[in-house]
Amino acid sequence: MFASNLLLLLAIILPLASLLLALRPDWQQAYRYCLPLLPLPALLAGLTLGPDASLELPGLLLGGRWGLDELRQVFLVLTATLWLVAGVFAVGYLKVHYLRRFCVFWALTLAGNLGLVMAQDIASFYSFFALMTFAGYGLVVHEGSKAANHAGRVYLAMAVVGEMAILSGLLMAAQQAGSGLLADLPAAVAEADRRWLIMFLLLAGFGVKAGLPLLHFWLPLAHPVAPTPASAVLSGAMIKAGLLGWLVTLPFGEVSLPDWGNALVILGAVGSLGGAVLGVRQRRPKTVLAYSSISQMGLMTLMVGAALANAEYAGPLFAVMALYVLHHGLAKGSLFLSTAMALPAGRGGQWLLWLLIALPGLSLAGLPFTSGAASKLAMKELLKPGNFEFAMAPYLPMLMSAGAVATMLLVWRFLWVQRAAASVGSNPAFMCLGWGLATAGSLVLFWWLPWPGAVPDKAWLATMVHEAWSLFWPILAATVIAALAWRSVKQR
Repeated sequence: MFASNLLLLLAIILPLASLLLALRPDWQQAYRYCLPLLPLPALLAGLTLGPDASLELPGLLLGGRWGLDELRQVFLVLTATLWLVAGVFAVGYLKVHYLRRFCVFWALTLAGNLGLVMAQDIASFYSFFALMTFAGYGLVVHEGSKAANHAGRVYLAMAVVGEMAILSGLLMAAQQAGSGLLADLPAAVAEADRRWLIMFLLLAGFGVKAGLPLLHFWLPLAHPVAPTPASAVLSGAMIKAGLLGWLVTLPFGEVSLPDWGNALVILGAVGSLGGAVLGVRQRRPKTVLAYSSISQMGLMTLMVGAALANAEYAGPLFAVMALYVLHHGLAKGSLFLSTAMALPAGRGGQWLLWLLIALPGLSLAGLPFTSGAASKLAMKELLKPGNFEFAMAPYLPMLMSAGAVATMLLVWRFLWVQRAAASVGSNPAFMCLGWGLATAGSLVLFWWLPWPGAVPDKAWLATMVHEAWSLFWPILAATVIAALAWRSVKQR
């Protein structure tokens, strides 16, 4: 008990205590090398503590409770892993210019991101969510360029609107529940007289972070201008905070809401396909990846809609969403870090680098025998039209296939615009190590990290062989479309 409580406490205290290193300018180099160490307690907690770990903090705010369950455990492992590898990358990427300022905002954002995952009471959850959001502004505007300041203004304006909606929704739900615990909110929201208003506020507020259509504008502006390690955690970890907010506050499993399910499935389809349409028109690698994140979050929104529409399938869909979050976060983090990697000398080294860059992208598209294939097979197993009765249910397989095609198109576009060599930081060795760890995590570590117990029990290798064509044809279709588009442009 003492060890588990200590790990949960250290997960937050260590990033906050590191701020002491910012008191003196001559300590900033030491601060830089501490960045990879800050998420270690959280990673150990996610890997070693059981899903019933809990810490009571009666003197914190209105009475704090931090802990883990199966859902939070997956989110915590992903978040800590991604911040760790991005921290290693940042050691080599950062230059002396604004170094201390970057480290301060990095530590504050990290503390907020980890804290909201572990928070089980409303006050802690909102406080950590707000800390992550507003500290993240410092990462977006770090470079101080005109584009960075413009992106920061848009980010901050949308963040304020989102935080107001979240706070309003949480206060209304807490009043209805008569409790300060997140676990009591879903049942209270399900029975509330103004359920539609509470759900709208929570969906919109967390939707800003999750990149819902019409609430996504900050994403393609912020990602390209932020330092590359910050872009990796913005897309790989922080964007998932919006999804987690939905999962722990909305009335999943309490009541079936087919109308809300229909609306979210439509929004998810618009995000998935619309993100691809806009993304393939971009010329900057990180902008393409930003639209890819919007597209991928569209697929997750589609699953959220299905879970709202049928209370019976909420639990299994939670497990599959957690699995998808783990896959997407690791793959997208690797892709973002690769945008700052310079091509090595020699054709053999260049081909190896391109292969390692391409594999996480192909995994996102569902290439057989990758983490993406495992996630998509789990989705396919649960999102069968026969499992649901709401109006959009018959279109779920078609939307998933269209989303896979859209994802592959964005991967090809990313690889095309990424072909120019990128800039190199102050220490390429640490950059290579961080990117290598992120890529290894995407390709290998995924299979050893904790999966939610409700994930459909599959013999993955045999299933992937059996379902190889259903996984491969969207990749083939996108490749043909990309080849035709390239040929058309070349002939002009």
